Amino acid sequence: GQRPDVRPALFVCTHNSARSQLAAALWAHLADRPASSAGTDPAERVHPKAVAAARRAGLDLTGAAPTALGEIDEDVLVVTVCDRAHEELGDHVGWLHWSVPDPVIDGSAAAFDAAVAELTQRIDALVRPAA
Repeated sequence: GQRPDVRPALFVCTHNSARSQLAAALWAHLADRPASSAGTDPAERVHPKAVAAARRAGLDLTGAAPTALGEIDEDVLVVTVCDRAHEELGDHVGWLHWSVPDPVIDGSAAAFDAAVAELTQRIDALVRPAA
């Protein structure tokens, strides 16, 4: 079973086109809790290679769209997944920051898969019941 203290999560990156979208899909899948994502400067669309990487990981990002960061609910776990968003938003008590390399810069399928793998590992570590 999942840990009872696992909360809904909000993943934030700059463009909300790859890392935060993948993280939210993974959180919903692995933590079985609601997840959303947002960007401080949202892109026009979710990156097609992020959609493809999600599909390879058994996740569906079809219909996902970049969203601007708005009011943040106090009950959610906020995780910044890019350094720029972390710098823009500053440190907040209870927030997490994961410095995940931006796969869009590299552009290869391998870079997107690496981001999925890192996010999976980090989410697993948070939501897996303590042994």
